[in-house]
Amino acid sequence: MTGTRPKTTRPRDRKQQIIAAASEQFRTSGFHNVGISDIAQAVGISGPALYRHFRGKQELLYATLVDAIDKNADPFRGEHAGLRELLDAVATAMMERRHAGVLWERELTHLPQEQRHELRARYIATIEPLRSAIAAFRPELSADFVDLTLRAVLAVFASMSQHAGKLDESRARLLMADVGMTLCESPELPPPGASEPARPPVPRGRLLPVSRREAVLASATRLFAERGYEAVGMEDIATGAAGLAGPSLYHHFAGKSAILVAALTRCLEAMLFDLSSALEYAEEPGQALDGALRSFVRISIEHGAAMSALLNEIVNVPPEERQNVRRMQHDYVTEWTALVAGHRPELSAPEPELLVHAAHSVINTLRRDGGVWNRPASQSEIVAFGRTVLGLPTPAQSKG
Repeated sequence: MTGTRPKTTRPRDRKQQIIAAASEQFRTSGFHNVGISDIAQAVGISGPALYRHFRGKQELLYATLVDAIDKNADPFRGEHAGLRELLDAVATAMMERRHAGVLWERELTHLPQEQRHELRARYIATIEPLRSAIAAFRPELSADFVDLTLRAVLAVFASMSQHAGKLDESRARLLMADVGMTLCESPELPPPGASEPARPPVPRGRLLPVSRREAVLASATRLFAERGYEAVGMEDIATGAAGLAGPSLYHHFAGKSAILVAALTRCLEAMLFDLSSALEYAEEPGQALDGALRSFVRISIEHGAAMSALLNEIVNVPPEERQNVRRMQHDYVTEWTALVAGHRPELSAPEPELLVHAAHSVINTLRRDGGVWNRPASQSEIVAFGRTVLGLPTPAQSKG
């Protein structure tokens, strides 16, 4: 019997181990930058062994998103004395699984449309108890506004749980539930009128800049937003730039990643430039913060799809160039954080930054129309929800 290999037993939770490893790999590196071999190695098995459980990477991504939704379902299904108790339970659960929102936000687009619709329907069914609790707490609200409030609350929870590393966990949960409750108590605004369209403006003619370099950037930004970075080739970008020949692109950019870096830098520089106006003309932090909020909402509505797509693709930027983009993002958030701290001196050091990230998340969430909600938010509604998260007075409070 010498030399006989001992028989090994496959763990019963092997499939769950694979899902957990894939979730972490997708979150840190991005779907396209992760191979089946990477996930298998993280679990300690071979690639062929992984294929016994999943037919491919796309099926595995779908499984990780289903797993994230189902694991967050428990607090919504439990017995709760009221809305506040439910918010506390949801905040606790989301703190335990802080990074699920990153997968949903960034990687959902890599699945077929049918699966995306299925996952959204599954998610909406999961969070229905919170929607019902908000409606019961505020019976005077319209169904549309209850939906907007629900989306704002969940955006706050997803963002704050992800960025709460510097704050004591119990304090983070309390702050999340406090902000969520304040959002649920917010007054409903009149529906958008004829002067304020509910939907973002839709580009029509798409006039291109005369400069070839600018035309390339405009073409690439649009294509990255529509298809994703990995699905776009240099020839696609050249064709979109008024029929520019593919090889001539390299006269302006070293490669596709250089175009992505330039597009990202352009977005962030525009945001920082707009923020400088809010700082220059304000007399105190709250006034500047309100100006910065309005600026960010306007930019998000006019260019939000492109901005979100570009920022989600930062995992495809080479590490040495990614650092500069991250620095610009950090600078933008730092300016907002200083304004929140100046406006609300009662907050402890990590809390203003958490509120800034939460406000940005609410704005980006509400300006999107995923095709499963009754209507997207209007610009005035997005500004109002942002004010509530940041602790800025509403127009009615200002008059009082």
